Amino acid sequence: MSLLGVTFDTKGLEAWAQALSKREIRNAVRRAIDKSARFARKEAIKIIAADIGTAPAQFKDAVPKVKATTQAFLSATWTVSKARIGILNVKRASISKANGLSASTFRLSDGGSKRLEAKHAFVVTLANGGRFVALRKGRARLPIKGVYAEMPNQAMGQPNAPAAKLWHKIASTATNRLLQIELTKAFNGRFQSARTSE
Repeated sequence: MSLLGVTFDTKGLEAWAQALSKREIRNAVRRAIDKSARFARKEAIKIIAADIGTAPAQFKDAVPKVKATTQAFLSATWTVSKARIGILNVKRASISKANGLSASTFRLSDGGSKRLEAKHAFVVTLANGGRFVALRKGRARLPIKGVYAEMPNQAMGQPNAPAAKLWHKIASTATNRLLQIELTKAFNGRFQSARTSE
C-alpha cells in the first residue's frame, strides 16, 4: 500500500482561517491530496510498466483507482496488488527450441531477471488456447514451473523502487502546489459569496 499524507505549517494558514471555516479548509486540503494522488498514480503506472517491460493493460486490475480522503482521514491510499504476467508478454521476449527463453523484466530496478536467459524453457499450450513459458523442476517430465514477469506490487514494494520513489515525489510536490490553489479557490468563493449577499 502506498499512503499519501500531507503536513504543513499552520502559521501559513492563519490568514485563510480568519476568512474560511474549518470545514472549508479541510475540504480544500482533501481536494489537493486527492488530485495529487490521482496524478501521481497515473505517472507511477507508467514506471511500473517500464520496469516490468510490458504495457499497463497487462496489469490494469492490479492498479485500482486511488481511495480518496474522507473528512476524518486526510490521506489518500493506493493499493497495488499482484498480477501474474506471462514472460512472453514483456517487450522483446523470445523463445525458441535452439536458444530457449530470452527476456528482461525488473528493467529499472535491477532485479535478478533484468537479463533472463533460460536455455531449457519451453512453451506450454493449455486446452483453452492459453500459453505460458515453463521450466522443469528436475530431470523428469513433471513437475514444471511457470516463468512470469515482475509483478506490479514488486515494482512498487521493493527497496528503492523507481515507481514508489516517483509516486511519493510527485504526490508531495503536487500536494504543496495544489493546496495553495484549492485554498485560493475556497477563499475567492467565500469572498464572492460575501459580496453577492451585500
